Amino acid sequence: MSHHHRAVDALARSLSGYVCEPGSPDYAGVIEIDNGRTRTPPAYVVRANSVADVARTIAFARELELPMTVRGGGHSAAGYCLNRGGVVLDLGLMKAVALDRDSRRLSVQMGATWADVYGYVSREATPLIPVGGGCLTVGLPGFLQGGGYSFVSRSYGLGSDSVTAIKLVDAAGRLRTLTADAPDEADRDLFWACRGGGGGNFGVAVEMTLQLHTPAAATVLGGGLSYPLERAEEVIAAYDAWAGGVPEAMAAYGYVGRDPDPAEPTRKIPTFRITPVFNGEYADGVDLLQPMLRLKPFDVSLYSMPLPTLEATIGRSTLVGDRQAYIRSGVIGDDGWRGDMIEAVQDAMGRAPSPDSFVVWTHGGGKVGHPDGDNHGPYPHRDKRYVFELKAIWDDPAGIRSNVEWAFDFGEALSADFHGAYVNYIDPLQKDWAVAYYGDNLARLKAVKAAADPTGFFRFQQAVDSPFEPDLRRPLDLSPLNRTLL
Repeated sequence: MSHHHRAVDALARSLSGYVCEPGSPDYAGVIEIDNGRTRTPPAYVVRANSVADVARTIAFARELELPMTVRGGGHSAAGYCLNRGGVVLDLGLMKAVALDRDSRRLSVQMGATWADVYGYVSREATPLIPVGGGCLTVGLPGFLQGGGYSFVSRSYGLGSDSVTAIKLVDAAGRLRTLTADAPDEADRDLFWACRGGGGGNFGVAVEMTLQLHTPAAATVLGGGLSYPLERAEEVIAAYDAWAGGVPEAMAAYGYVGRDPDPAEPTRKIPTFRITPVFNGEYADGVDLLQPMLRLKPFDVSLYSMPLPTLEATIGRSTLVGDRQAYIRSGVIGDDGWRGDMIEAVQDAMGRAPSPDSFVVWTHGGGKVGHPDGDNHGPYPHRDKRYVFELKAIWDDPAGIRSNVEWAFDFGEALSADFHGAYVNYIDPLQKDWAVAYYGDNLARLKAVKAAADPTGFFRFQQAVDSPFEPDLRRPLDLSPLNRTLL
């Protein structure tokens, strides 16, 4: 019996969770992430069911000198939660949620998705709300470690700003409790790094404590206002001017893609859509929308519902599922949407090889730009107005080059107006990616990483200390899209 087999047997016997190998139904479920383009097969998937399981899996991977990556919700845009031939530590069984009513804090194990958290909060903690993701199947650990924008971030800051404690298993298998005032300076440094320094870099987050917030009203206003894309120059410019002046309680995301024509729903038309979410009374939100309503949208739907319900309603639209996808991002500053940028969007969307591709942008600012206190993690783009995300989505795997090159060129056409990129939309073809994601905090993040993980056990192609840089000469080298490890 080989050393590998003996080690796997010993691991399997010691777990309260279990090991699954290629061919088992559970294995297929774990390697299905929200991007059909990446289905990278690990040798072993460990479904951990305790902190001890996490430490044992790290020891197992180290003993066999196998790479190990961690899967939370399986939404890494580049599939970096998976790897070929190594170990995937899957946290999906660890979903416990508990509320401390006095402090209004929620402790959540890191296998939970936002759907789990919202379900719990609406049953147990109403009217309190967490600062969480708009897509319900997203897991907490990657979202929160990258910063995490929510529909209420303009009211309450990034998701990471509401994290008050993190339990993390480090590369040596030690469980560490990270807080802003932890006795050990190394733990305080890690607490800083894990709230904006990106998932998969510093250790395995197994539990986080989230501060909940009391919304301004029992329900929020949410919905969509749609305009024909041919009116983009007028309407996006008007939207931009309006969005720059709305109160923090109003967030208004933008979307450009193809939407059903209300007069003929089987037909899809090129559309610019505003997705408003107002943290307050419905009628007050409608009042704030008047300037955009005067621009005669062809379709308006406005709902009044509790925030978690709205998140469930809106979040479904962005899923990739089994289709192929490639994601790019950029951060737009105070100049907002200038005319040539709007033209670039119209032009690129007119040439999209796939009708399913779209762009969406997050409305930043507000509380994101002035978080409470001075201990708020390394997320560098707080002063920016929008976070732009391009989702190229197509069906046929053979369409990879035409769709990726289109998306790449689209991003390059806007690159002069981008001030960095967003690590939660991690992009293997992003030029100077480490500086784009982390800005001036890169050097400190590398130092924290070296201290917490001196052998570089936690690694992937775009880990915080990775030397990788894509080759952007033509024809584009697409190989970085097909691997997760360097």
